[in-house]
Amino acid sequence: MAAERILDILGETTNHNGFELINLSRGGVTKASLNRLLQQMDISQKEMAHLLHLSPRTIQRMKETDKLPAAASGQLIEIAKVWARSREVLGDEEKARLWLKSSIAALDGEHPINLLDTPTGIQWVLDVLGRIEYGVYS
Repeated sequence: MAAERILDILGETTNHNGFELINLSRGGVTKASLNRLLQQMDISQKEMAHLLHLSPRTIQRMKETDKLPAAASGQLIEIAKVWARSREVLGDEEKARLWLKSSIAALDGEHPINLLDTPTGIQWVLDVLGRIEYGVYS
């Protein structure tokens, strides 16, 4: 997946030296970018805090220009990757939102959004999206 799409989703700009997402993760994603993703995905700050392993209060206290810690920034970038992929595979934002919040048989009945708190869960969701893209029953 092109880094430019993920950067666009987050509203972040960096130099394009091939390591954009790594540099963004290390330097920290801003709260403004987090809020942009929340709005697009239509999830609450509390839900996202859980996915990022942060307290909701920590996020609330942040200013728009404050940056998330590196681990949370990396996690947010991976969530943005899932968001971009789900929009691409399912065709539009509304279908992606609904799918992420639906019980999916291929995910043992879990809602994809609930699995985005771990790297393994993220990969599982991306694998199912890949199967959907190629028409494999999921």
